Amino acid sequence: MSAILAVCGDSFCAMVSDGRFVEEPIADNKPHILKDDLPKVRKVNRNVAVGFAGDTLAAVQVINALDAYDTQYLTLEKIVKILREKALTVTAQPVGVRLLVGGRNRKGQFCLTMLGSAENYEPQTQLARPGAYLIEGACSHTDIAPLLEQQVKPQAAAWRSLDDIAHTLDACIATVAESDHSVNTEYFRALVM
Repeated sequence: MSAILAVCGDSFCAMVSDGRFVEEPIADNKPHILKDDLPKVRKVNRNVAVGFAGDTLAAVQVINALDAYDTQYLTLEKIVKILREKALTVTAQPVGVRLLVGGRNRKGQFCLTMLGSAENYEPQTQLARPGAYLIEGACSHTDIAPLLEQQVKPQAAAWRSLDDIAHTLDACIATVAESDHSVNTEYFRALVM
């Protein structure tokens, strides 16, 4: 139903998603496409971006819980708390939901938090370290971990600009889209610096 990739360094967090929204469950590996241009990343404020993969209707309900707040003042930690509380009240399709929250925490450190229905939305937060990248991804119907290992991580040493990172993430989503028809190559991006 979707693919989301995030890279977080010690001075930025970048997210890229595809734009395909399909009806779940998928029958006979032939998705019924509802929309091809749905952004699955959202820059919440100058410090935080959120993205999702999985059950689109459930994920949108969860992320829209942020609309009840003046988002410009929300910290990453508060956003994670709001998303988790809402997610626990939303029923998701069996495909589940995976949320990525990236950006600056209360202390100004860049970090990446993952929450997923499979883990009862228990937040898993990693702090970025100087000279290293946090690389995370999720896809509804494809195991994306091997692609991150084979396609994204080896290219990280050669990244010199945010354009290099975007190109690598776009290429990874394009690879997924070749075999998983619930993913397309309509890219949406969010960046926190």
